[in-house]
Order: sequence, then structure tokens, then C-alpha cells
Amino acid sequence: MSLDKSISSALENIYISPLDICNLNCRYCYIKKTKTTLSSKQILDFIDRYQTFLNKFRSQQFFGAEYPEHSEGPRAPQKFVGKKLSLKSITFCGGEVFLLPWFTNLVNTLLDQNIFISIITNGTIDKLVEIKDPSNCQLLVSFDGPREIHDQNRGKGNFDKSVAFVKKALSIGFPIEIFFLITKDSYPYKNSFDLFNLPKTYLTDRLHSLTPSQILDIKKNYPTYPRRNFGCFQLALQSDGQIYGCCESPAPLAKITDPISTVIKNFTNSLAPCQKCKLHHKEENNFSAKICLPPNKCLGCCSPDFFCGYKKELNLPSCQKVVELFNS
Repeated sequence: MSLDKSISSALENIYISPLDICNLNCRYCYIKKTKTTLSSKQILDFIDRYQTFLNKFRSQQFFGAEYPEHSEGPRAPQKFVGKKLSLKSITFCGGEVFLLPWFTNLVNTLLDQNIFISIITNGTIDKLVEIKDPSNCQLLVSFDGPREIHDQNRGKGNFDKSVAFVKKALSIGFPIEIFFLITKDSYPYKNSFDLFNLPKTYLTDRLHSLTPSQILDIKKNYPTYPRRNFGCFQLALQSDGQIYGCCESPAPLAKITDPISTVIKNFTNSLAPCQKCKLHHKEENNFSAKICLPPNKCLGCCSPDFFCGYKKELNLPSCQKVVELFNS
């Protein structure tokens, strides 16, 4: 299979959710609070196997497109090389990962391996000083709008806790982004809510409180996750020990104990239908194509039948219709 650069890049950036439980009970939370939890050893063992596998293969070699290295000197041996793959970043989410007593030690171990860490958090559990290298650990802090709206969803006093968390994190040197959850309550504040002038990514409510026209407004006019052209796939290890093609996918691809070759093979196979789609956009030059796509083009999805739930929410017959609507 010939792969886009976006897929090769996806293999270098994975997602891990060690637990589903949380210290809050948000009205708009859609995560099932199962009691399954990954251990630090399970995560480190998986990452070690994953790293070892990527380091053994070159992207062109693994996907069947080797080419000879141009070497200088008449006696230099000819080698077959390609772009080496490596694990560059991990995004952690839950539940609330800071509930885990060993989590900051795990983060420090991975930072020592030169892996960039992103942490999605509600910002109410402060263990910031335990992280040794803040500059290489991004915090994605969830907010639901101004204090009244936020506390209405997450409980009284949690807005001020999260604001204090962000303020302290900024003073220490963490890169920070706000995950702004848009619900029927926070939708009126989509333009006015601001916190320390930090960048915001907009998330639409998964419990269907928004109208179709409100969803379209957010997807068309604001920076959202997933993007309106999708391409947000990445291997996602969940707390049940199953591996999915993204954090939202309902279809497991493999188990944590499966050979990494099986995991990657199943992942690339899940993306194969998108490679043949009329809306598929092949990234031939650089990864910035995700920012400036031609109209009605899509970078693909590991679960096109599910498509982040938008087919059902918008009552559309296909993922192609979703992309066309988002980009019309």
C-alpha cells in the first residue's frame, strides 16, 4: 500500500487513555466510567515494543518502496534506506489522568526518551511541579465557557480551580491550549470566551445538545477537533487494553498484547477505503496540507461508517456528504 505522509506521521504520534474514571461528574460527559485501568508497566512495555518495531523499519521499506542511498566514494557499500520512523509524541487522556498516582513519573520517563507529551485534563488536580520538563509537555485544558456555564456543567468552584491551574502552568513554562466544549449553553459565548489569550480548539458536544445549524457553524468557522477535513486518525490505546484507529472509533483493531506488526497492519487496512475515495486528498509534499486543503477534500478516517458520529447527528447517508457539507 502506498501511504500518504499523514498516515506515516500518524504512526509516530499515538494516543493513550489509561483510565475512564474522573474526579468530576460533568453533565455533558459521554465517556463510560468503566473501572478498567492500564498500569504504568503495561504502558511502558507497549511503548517499548512499539518503539523497537518502528526503529527496525524504514517507512519506505515497510510499505514496499525502498530506494538506494547515494553514497560517495568508489568503495562505499550500497545501502537501502528510507525515512526512519520513530515515536515522537503521545497524547494522554482519560477520565482524568492526574488521578493516577504514578502518572507524573510515567510522563518524566517518557520525556527522558525525548517523546513530546500532550495531556488532556480538566485542570483541577495540581501535580505540575512533579513534571521535570514542562517545555516538552503540552497541557490541553478543558473549559465550557465562562464561570457560570463551566460550573453549571462541572460543579461549583471548578472554574476557578482550572483557571488557577492554567495560570500556574503558564508561570512554570508549560505550553497550553484550551479545549473549548461547545454545548447549547456555551454556544452563545463562542466568540467572547477568552482565557489569557490562549489558543482554543473547539469541541462540539457529543450528547447532541447542539442543533445541526450550530454544529455546522462551529465546523465551518472555528478551529475544531476533529477538523472539518478529518485526518485525525492515530493509534489509540484505551483503558480496556484494546487498540483503536482513533480515540473516538467504536471498532477495535487489536489488543495491547498483539504483535506491533499486526497493530500497524490492521491500522493501515482500516484507512484503505479512504485511499480510494473520490474526496481523498493525498499529501505529496508536506504535512501543512492539513491546513490548506482544496475544497471538499478529506484526509480520511479509520471508521468512515461512524465518522465521529456526524453522519448520525446530521442525518446524512455517507461520510462524503459530511465532508461536502462541512466545506460547502
